[in-house]
Amino acid sequence: MFLPLAIVLVLALFWTAYWFAASGIARDRLAEERIRWASKGLAITCTQDDWGGYPFHFEFSCTSPMITLADRAELRSADLLLVALAYAPWQVAALIDGPTTLLAAGISPFEITHQRALAAATFDGDWQPSLSVDVPALSVPGLGQAEKMMLFTRPAAANGMDISLRGQNVIYRREGKPEVTINDVSFLGTLLADQSLRVDKIELQHGQLRYWGSGALSLDPQHRIAGQIETETNDMQALLALVGPQLGLSESNLANIQTMLSLMGKGTKVPIIAKDGALYVGPLKVAELAPLY
Repeated sequence: MFLPLAIVLVLALFWTAYWFAASGIARDRLAEERIRWASKGLAITCTQDDWGGYPFHFEFSCTSPMITLADRAELRSADLLLVALAYAPWQVAALIDGPTTLLAAGISPFEITHQRALAAATFDGDWQPSLSVDVPALSVPGLGQAEKMMLFTRPAAANGMDISLRGQNVIYRREGKPEVTINDVSFLGTLLADQSLRVDKIELQHGQLRYWGSGALSLDPQHRIAGQIETETNDMQALLALVGPQLGLSESNLANIQTMLSLMGKGTKVPIIAKDGALYVGPLKVAELAPLY
């Protein structure tokens, strides 16, 4: 009669011992990682933190988390909760409650609003993470909003990182410019070891209008975007009507582009080129490019 109960009690005792031992290892590992990140200029602090989750999880809660990047930028949120399964500690989920505030040199502080964001990381044998992030109801002042933004990354060959990004019902908004609504935005590429970005595919859809392309981008010595994307659309006239006001194209430039494209038909291919601090649509210069940092 008592054998099954004894077995359960022994298993519970062993599991409890495992949980406390593994929880201690997790605490030490996180502390070591925070020290390592801090040595590289990335500090993570909390006004209050705590551990829990017994018996089936390891949970780390952080109230008012703040991430400081080399004393140049700060990112603050309301609450952060890290959760890992006790029987699969290499899989970690993070729940982030908004709003999130960004403070950086040269810009005024602004608050990014969003519903609870979910990030999940799975580590391989070399502790290289595959990451997925889901941010619903995202709104960035002065830039726009999105019904949902999703990001996925995974280790790639030669120390690179594969990146996939998707946005649904994205509204791009700039002061003094008309709003632009993109029903679906998707990006697929690889960040290479030399910090260049291979763009396998970028695609935007606005109603019946589609715009897509591929290419490669990098930063020049002045930290400006450089590279070329070969793009294509199913309706260039509709695309120009959508993005022309955003680029600030002069009437003469817009007329030149329309004349050039009228010879190519409704759908056509046009290279987007960034070089020497300027952005070109085909042979026409349309904007200046400032350093990213």
